[in-house]
Amino acid sequence: MSAQKSSASTSKGLNTSKDAGKFAGVATIVRTAAVRLEVSAEDSVKLEETQSLYGKASRLLAEIMREQPRGMRPWQRHNLHHAGYRRVRSEIPELGSQLVCNTVRSVSAAAKSWISNNPKFLKDDKIELPAFKFANPIVHLDKNTISYSADRKTASIYTTCGRIKATLAPGAFQEEILSSGTWKESNLVFRKGKRGKPGHWELHIAVEQPSRKVSLEGLTKDQVEGTDVGENNMAATTHGLWKGGKLKYDRDCYLALRKRLQCNGSRSANQHLRKASGRERRHVKHVNNVVSKQIVQEAKANGIRVIVLEDLTHIRGRIKAGLRVRTRLHRWPFRELQEMIVHKAAREGIEVVFVDPRYTSQTCSKCKALGKRRKHRFVCSNCGIKHPDKYFRFFLQKTASS
Repeated sequence: MSAQKSSASTSKGLNTSKDAGKFAGVATIVRTAAVRLEVSAEDSVKLEETQSLYGKASRLLAEIMREQPRGMRPWQRHNLHHAGYRRVRSEIPELGSQLVCNTVRSVSAAAKSWISNNPKFLKDDKIELPAFKFANPIVHLDKNTISYSADRKTASIYTTCGRIKATLAPGAFQEEILSSGTWKESNLVFRKGKRGKPGHWELHIAVEQPSRKVSLEGLTKDQVEGTDVGENNMAATTHGLWKGGKLKYDRDCYLALRKRLQCNGSRSANQHLRKASGRERRHVKHVNNVVSKQIVQEAKANGIRVIVLEDLTHIRGRIKAGLRVRTRLHRWPFRELQEMIVHKAAREGIEVVFVDPRYTSQTCSKCKALGKRRKHRFVCSNCGIKHPDKYFRFFLQKTASS
């Protein structure tokens, strides 16, 4: 087989032409600090009343949104405001005009999030919007409903019974986030206590900071790192490998638990099912967060300026396999891991490029020709290189046994 035509650069990641890949540039970095609030018992009752009315208005707006014809696109914030603002103000006058506007924003965001996860809704008229419950609603606060003192130690929060003052009690990690940029809008959240402990109020403050400018002048091959995400191996880079076997095993355990609970069908089983779903989601997010942080820290320590990722858009739509394999691959959280790498790299001044993944696993790293790959074994018919060779296999066996 003849060798492929070499590009102008020595690596695919170094080619910054228009057709080489797309840059995942982040103009601004938004981080959220979950700050605990210290409020009196009287003020806590006022916050509870405000949250209750906020949830009631959210459910009312959700019903109004479902009653509107689909052609009006009622999930859009502007359309939903015109369809339900006056009715909410007349039925729940205690809430106030600004919080009603914030409620419209929350309901619209919830509907858009559901539509993005269910794209068939826009094409199939038989699919309807779900009845959003808003059992423990998050109260969105903007510059008109919350203000801070000059020293940023206290917050004045609007409630249906008048404004209250709450003391911010951030930890060391939250202090680092709060001091890194400009404070934007925030959300008021009530955390329920566990194992008999009382609940508490939190303020989730969005902090915006500009990303560090990245210059690709004088970029060399050693400053580009390819990162391959997969199912068996969560991530593989030039300098490290993150195994995914433990996460696969944990998710299989959750899947087996869901099957048993769904077959049971009792009320207690359904409650346990919701709790198990939340635990699995949080566990997967935590593992992806840890792995992405380690990848970026390792890249920074090795002087990497560009991280190259595969553009796996619509990969799930191209899967042609049995039910068991499809179930496993559709639960593969590759996109969440990639997005975390993008945002963490932007904070460290590292550029991220998404490239076409076709033939990347069949391209020889030495002569750039297309070879033959069978699982982990690669043979190049052009230059004769083989991976892994017999010495590398002996090294793998020795490492596994130790």
